[in-house]
Order: sequence, then structure tokens, then C-alpha cells
Amino acid sequence: MLPRPTFERLKLYHRLLLDVKEEYISSETMARMLKLQPEQVRKDLSYLRTTGKPKLGYRVEELKKELDELFAVKRETAVVIVGAGRLGSALANYRGFARYGIEIVAIFDNDPQKVGQFVSDLVVLPLKDLKRVVKRFNVEIGVICVPEESAQEVANLLVACGIKGIWNFAPVQLEVPEDVVVVNEDITQSLLTLKHLLNLRRSKS
Repeated sequence: MLPRPTFERLKLYHRLLLDVKEEYISSETMARMLKLQPEQVRKDLSYLRTTGKPKLGYRVEELKKELDELFAVKRETAVVIVGAGRLGSALANYRGFARYGIEIVAIFDNDPQKVGQFVSDLVVLPLKDLKRVVKRFNVEIGVICVPEESAQEVANLLVACGIKGIWNFAPVQLEVPEDVVVVNEDITQSLLTLKHLLNLRRSKS
């Protein structure tokens, strides 16, 4: 099992490597680009099979391939979004998911005024179609972009349809079965962290 901080940094290395054109990259170069210490980079990468070569560093394609495997990037994953508001629409319009093997196959909403409208190249569907779409596209991940008071109900619906992974943007702790994985994205908590760090900087100046 990878330590959580290492796992998070490995995601940074993977993103960095996507745009590297050279054959090799050193831990010093990676550290400089990500504002880390070279020793930390080497320690993180020691959890992988890929090893560096003296005076050359790590072979980019080999390292990227192993990280692709770690994050299942090459495995195509179908995703649905529930909530066709501003956030759900923004996610549906984001083209960067394709680089990571993620395809948004449908977006849903229970608002009759939104159903039938286009978001990107997707038609907003009613929630009654969720089970059919999940089965047809073998959907594995459901994204919750609804208000707090509706999030648990949507989570229950996703689980009932066979979804095993939930990306939750509602500011609420969901109750789900043990075999369902939930990742919470709490925007307000991130803003509080940012405000705290800014306040610390002000106090030092």
C-alpha cells in the first residue's frame, strides 16, 4: 500500500510526464518543475518498478507506462453526471478527461426545463433513464453535482443502478455500502485552506 502523500505526488509526476518530450528525465528536473526536493522524488519513485540510470535519470516512457497502469489510465471508464447546473455542465464540457481514459457518456437532471437541452454534445436526460444508461455503457463512476439536500438521494439511486464509484461535489458525507468508493470534492474546504494560507502570509509580512 502506497502512503497517501506519495500517492498524491505520483499523480503530479504523471501529469508532468504527459508533456515531457525527452527520452530521460532526472529526479532533479522533476523536483525543480514541481518545487520539491530531489530526495523526495527519488523516495516516491522507489515504490515503483521503474529505476533510474546514473547520469541519465528515468526513462520517460517506461515511467509513464507504469504510472498509467497504477492509475488505470489506459482502461476506458464510462462516467455519468447527475446535475446539469453550472458545475455539472462545466465538467461535461471539460475535454481533458479523455487523456485519462475517462468518457462522460451522459448527464442527468430532474428539472423539466433542463431535460432535453444540450450540454456539450450530450442531451440532458431525466433520472428515470439512469439505470438504462448505466447498464448500456457499463458505467462505473457517477458524479454528483446536485445541492446538499439532494445528494444522498442521488447517491442511493446511483448505488441501486450498480455504480461502484462516486465523485461527490455536494458538501455532505454520503452513506453508501462498503463496496462503493466515494471521493469527496469539497470546494468550500479548499477555499478555507487557501484563505488560511493567505492569512498566514499576511501575518508574516
